[in-house]
This record gives sequence, C-alpha cells and structure tokens, in this order.
Amino acid sequence: MRLSLFLPLLVLFSSCSVKKFTASSHPNGKPEVVVYMKGDGEEAEKVMEKVFYPSGRLEYVGRFENGVEHGEWIYYYEDGTKKFVENWENGLEHGIHYDYSPDGQVYRELHYEKGKLVKEVDRSKL
Repeated sequence: MRLSLFLPLLVLFSSCSVKKFTASSHPNGKPEVVVYMKGDGEEAEKVMEKVFYPSGRLEYVGRFENGVEHGEWIYYYEDGTKKFVENWENGLEHGIHYDYSPDGQVYRELHYEKGKLVKEVDRSKL
C-alpha cells in the first residue's frame, strides 16, 4: 500500500498518547490489573483494561469509550481458552454474548438489546 493511505493512521496514533499502568499486582509480583489511559492528568480517560491470573495469563480484556464498557470483551480460562465473549455499547450489554466450555465449544448464546436480555440459546442441546 502507499504511504499516503497510512498517514492518517499515523497521525491518529501519534496524537493519542496511550499509557499503560499496573493498577494492582498479585502477591507473587505479577500484574493483576493493567489499565491503559489516554491523555494526561484529570483529563485522562481509561480506554482498556486487562486482568491477569496469578500465573500471568490473561483473564480478560475489554475496552472503554467515554468511561464505559464498549465493544468486545473477552474472558479466558486460565489455560488460555476463551470462556466468554461479551459485546457492549455505551456501557450496556448489546449484541450476542457467547459462553464457551473448557473444550472451546460455544454452549450458550445470550442476546442483548440495550442492556436487556432478549433471548437465550442453549447450544449444548442443539
């Protein structure tokens, strides 16, 4: 691709100073909660959060927009297999959430519209 196509992205990321902070650690010293903040001082805004098991493996990751959950949040079993996938819009559950069994198979779908559960599908019975 041409450089001119990447230039807007470079400007966007260079103007959005995102900093990583370890908010808490496990007793073994490994990070427990890591937050990513955009901006400085009182104007800083949390844009992402990662939580880790004591082993150091990722437990979940999620994004924020305007201070509330937004977009896809992914939770993991300690072995790294997906546990849940949630979708958020402006701080409300919205869209399809998937629950996974430890073997990686989707066993349930939860359908949300603006924070309200509207449908549940038990895929283990299909």
